[in-house]
Amino acid sequence: MSNIKALVVGVSNYYMSGAPNLPFCKNDVIEMTEALHTGLKLEYDDIFTLGKSGDVTKGDFIKAISEITAIIGKDDYLMFYFSGHGTSVHDQHYLVFSDGLLSTQEIIEFFEQASAKGKVVFLDCCYSGQFSISGISILSVEETVNEFAGRGHAVFTSSNATQVSYGHPDKPISVFTSFLCDALKDKNIIKKGKVSLYDIQKLVRLFLEVWNLKNPDKQQQPIYRANMGGTIYFEVQEYVPFYTSKVYCEYDKYIIFNVKPLHVGLTKRYAVETIMKEPLSIEEIGDISLEISEMVKTIEVYENSIAQERFSGKLANIIWIYFGRDESDMVKHNYVCTTTWVDDTQDKNWWYRVDNKDTFILNSVHYKFFSYYESLKSMNQENTGSKDNVISKTKDILSSMLTLAEKAIHYFNEFKNGVFAEEDLIQEMENLIPDINKYYFKSHNWDIPPDEIHDWSQACAVLIGTVYDFSLFYNNKYLSQRTPENRRACMENTIKQYYSDLEKVRKLEEKL
Repeated sequence: MSNIKALVVGVSNYYMSGAPNLPFCKNDVIEMTEALHTGLKLEYDDIFTLGKSGDVTKGDFIKAISEITAIIGKDDYLMFYFSGHGTSVHDQHYLVFSDGLLSTQEIIEFFEQASAKGKVVFLDCCYSGQFSISGISILSVEETVNEFAGRGHAVFTSSNATQVSYGHPDKPISVFTSFLCDALKDKNIIKKGKVSLYDIQKLVRLFLEVWNLKNPDKQQQPIYRANMGGTIYFEVQEYVPFYTSKVYCEYDKYIIFNVKPLHVGLTKRYAVETIMKEPLSIEEIGDISLEISEMVKTIEVYENSIAQERFSGKLANIIWIYFGRDESDMVKHNYVCTTTWVDDTQDKNWWYRVDNKDTFILNSVHYKFFSYYESLKSMNQENTGSKDNVISKTKDILSSMLTLAEKAIHYFNEFKNGVFAEEDLIQEMENLIPDINKYYFKSHNWDIPPDEIHDWSQACAVLIGTVYDFSLFYNNKYLSQRTPENRRACMENTIKQYYSDLEKVRKLEEKL
């Protein structure tokens, strides 16, 4: 059993005046069920369906949502899909069932209150964009990113508040459902075994943009609104990450702490992090460098399968050896010196160049010493905060920055929904930018993290930097530097990066 449950509803038969039958809706149920099963890997037992026979009464629906919400867990995800008539009465939208109407807003709010961590509603009906979502997702200081990410609800509809939704001219299903099912099953948006709700809705939007260009008299503007931290990642494939070998060797005078592959093009390159176990003379460092280079030439360390296939069995062309005095130097990348070795295929005049007093060649070994090593090491030691203090300050800034990010994404979605003009989006962003700048620069003043939380702290800094990027595109200061199309593309790319960075922080957070 997966942690996702879905209610799929299609109403084809109607028994009231003004509501003609929609034969394709029962086909939509079948197509959507298969897309959820094959695309998102839901078990059939986790997909509740109504409407395969054509009839769905209000009572049928109310009973079904009561049953599915009663069995949903607080860490589960809940999906609701509806295909059928939609109508507006006195500025309120309603889903039309075989025997009457139910308020769309009340249904959305019912799902909003369900105990599932994340709720997703897909509506394929006329005028379906006439709904609202309450508030913006907020990360409190007391919460973890894991609790925040994917929590909340999202609604994705086939049309805006004034448009009808159409049946597909070439398939016995509706247009929106056809594109939604295609997106759910699309293998090209799967990354590391997962697909995100963001990529699904983005791909559906792209399909509908093409549809609208080809069918100017049958426009459908999809509407997406969410009160959700980040996005939802669905695991749809078994993912076995490429294993990069860890090299650690201890000798009398030194430790090879790690060997990092830096292969590029047709050049096989390694960076070797080395801890000196005792004070070493320059000549001793040179001897050790030659010794390490001979060992490392033949090792096989790769960061992906492409590099492995390209370089396996070949000798290294370039080896850099970085010397430090302890493991903390390795973590913080603070080195006493580095030596460089290259083979005869490389431009030795370039790699062995001597361009300042800290760079020289001795006994055929190329050295570069870092004169700031001692001062940087002292600064690191003096300014390293306690684990609890660094975590507390980081979470304080994260809570503010992630909340601002969700506001920026909300406004951008309303721009894509056609609710905001670009001028409206710029004005809303101008209200957010001062706070984004404030917390971004505040993040530069926190203490240096202790080694045990270094990776998590770095990931948080990257995430905060990505949120700062939201302030660059719809900013009056920089408008002349980009076209509207470029601004939109940059914002989309940054949102995707934000979700990816958020996921990385979530995973590292588990190790705290």
